Amino acid sequence: MDKWIVQAIAEIASDNYSGAAEIAEHSAEILLRSARTADAPTVDGFRQELLTTIWALIHAQPSMASLVNLVNDVLWKIEAIDSVRALRQAITDVVSDFKRQLHVHEAAIAESVLPLISEGAQVLTNSRSTTVRAALRHAQRAGRRFRVICAEGRPGFEGRKMALELAEDGIPVTLMIDALAISFVGRMDLVLVGADHLNSRGLMNKAGTYGLALAARANHVPIYALCSSEKFLPPGYNPPHQTHWPPEQVWENPPSNITVKNLYFDCTPLTELTGLVTEQGILPTAGVEGWLASIKLHPALMQEVKMAY
Repeated sequence: MDKWIVQAIAEIASDNYSGAAEIAEHSAEILLRSARTADAPTVDGFRQELLTTIWALIHAQPSMASLVNLVNDVLWKIEAIDSVRALRQAITDVVSDFKRQLHVHEAAIAESVLPLISEGAQVLTNSRSTTVRAALRHAQRAGRRFRVICAEGRPGFEGRKMALELAEDGIPVTLMIDALAISFVGRMDLVLVGADHLNSRGLMNKAGTYGLALAARANHVPIYALCSSEKFLPPGYNPPHQTHWPPEQVWENPPSNITVKNLYFDCTPLTELTGLVTEQGILPTAGVEGWLASIKLHPALMQEVKMAY
């Protein structure tokens, strides 16, 4: 791998701030660069160079479904190709289609969310999701007037950036600490959350999402996860346990007899959500199983994950 690719993958590995779609787009650029700069003269050598980059990306963000699906698409596309030139073109085609799909799906989701945001609505979200941000911007441009409460997303405080971005767009926004935001759910008209990935076990998103879902159900407030199909983990892919982030982010110097657990994500059972908003519209959570089952995981990817973890 060239130095640019090594540095770019290291940045992805340490990125706990960007949204899943942003990381996926960055990863797509890395794969494209890998395909263009690989100098192996044979098909087998080219594949090996590409696979080295692919596994490095997967290990950098192993539970990021959009990245997993991009890699999965590439692996299926290049499986039967027998020339270096054709391999380069195939990867370029897959990456270009994937990047275009990310933006098309985001726009489709925003359009589907629009009817959910009534005039004068109070909307709550948490942390930072570029898909949720796009939906709120679209509603504002469509002439809807509404207010947003954004939970700050401790300990990374991604919600601060989300609040700033919305405020810069002229959307009235209030930033709240996570626990307080949960207590405000009963005053809301709608809760919108993003997604890092979704599988049959539930929705993986920033810690605090499960609490929002429970509060929404208890107060009969609709809660929707905005989740394009790029974030559906293929059945058979078993992501490793999530990273334990540095305890000093929570408590710089805790006493020696206190253990600090710092996890960024929690898993919300799909039954706790009102529905999912995908590029195909608003779906009941029960309808997702068939869609998940239709995603075919490449055997090499399945084997690599099992070997690595």
